This record gives sequence, C-alpha cells and structure tokens, in this order.
Amino acid sequence: MYPPDCPDRIEPGSVEPIAVIPPAPAEMRAPLDKTRVRASRPVTYGGVDIPVNVVRHHGSSNLPPPEPGVWFVVALVVGLANRDRRDLLVPDEAVRSLGGSMIGCRSFGLPQGDADGRD
Repeated sequence: MYPPDCPDRIEPGSVEPIAVIPPAPAEMRAPLDKTRVRASRPVTYGGVDIPVNVVRHHGSSNLPPPEPGVWFVVALVVGLANRDRRDLLVPDEAVRSLGGSMIGCRSFGLPQGDADGRD
C-alpha cells in the first residue's frame, strides 16, 4: 500500500510503502467459461480478423470461508466473480513502475454494491 499522494508511476524503491500485505499461501482463482462469438463477425483491426470471446467468470471454489472482522484482498476478477461476498477487497488506484508493471496500490475497492458502497 502506497500513501494517497503517491504518483501513478514511480521508480520502484523511490517511495516507501505505508504497508506491505503478505500473500496468502494458496492462490485464489476465478474459473472462466469462454464462448466464441459467431466466427462470421470477428473484430477487424489493421486488416487482421481478431476472434471475440464472451467471457463469464464463476465464483472461486478455493476462497476461505468468511470470518467476522477479516478482509481478504483478492484480484479484481476474483472479487467480481464473487460479488455475493462482503469480505473481499481488490487493489484500487494502482501504482505502477515506470515500465508499466503494477507494484502496489493506494486504496482498496469493494467489488459490489452501488456507487456509495451500499446495497
């Protein structure tokens, strides 16, 4: 976690994180179903036909059960696939290296509810 005034892009090590959250021992994934949109209607860009898939995310089967007072930080795709969970946070306001790789964030997001976070 970087401070709220941290720039969007930094040289790694140039800004001290305000917190470092260790990863969970098991990676949490959201399985995907992909369905090819009609092959007769690909996206064409620069003279090249690019296939289009409909992608549906399914809830993760390896999430730990909710615990009172405990938040789980997960990838955005996992959070969006598990909108029924009220204990999942996703990285928000990304901080990237000068090369564009995500190295942290300045806040967390709740991947459900309306604009003010309430259902």
